[in-house]
Amino acid sequence: MRNRIVPRMVELAEGVYIETAIPRENHAALRSGFAGYPNNPRWTVRKYKAWKQGKLWRKSLSDGSMTIHDQQLIATETALNAAIASPESERTSWRSPFKKFAFSLN
Repeated sequence: MRNRIVPRMVELAEGVYIETAIPRENHAALRSGFAGYPNNPRWTVRKYKAWKQGKLWRKSLSDGSMTIHDQQLIATETALNAAIASPESERTSWRSPFKKFAFSLN
């Protein structure tokens, strides 16, 4: 049987929900990070990452890149537009580090 990632709604704070694939056993750490509590040094790596994600969502909410709409935390339009870069700029800005090693045997 394969492990399936099932997105589920998590209540981060009273009346604030978000859909995430973070496993249920790490939801307490996620809520703790969103509430601003410090991390627990006895947590596993997964719980620490969930706490860090909750902390990141709280920061995004405070700086305006996320907002609460119908009791659900969602990314704002400007944050989505900034996250999606145009393919033209990606193609021209990236250069292979192996470009200088390219040669032809012909």
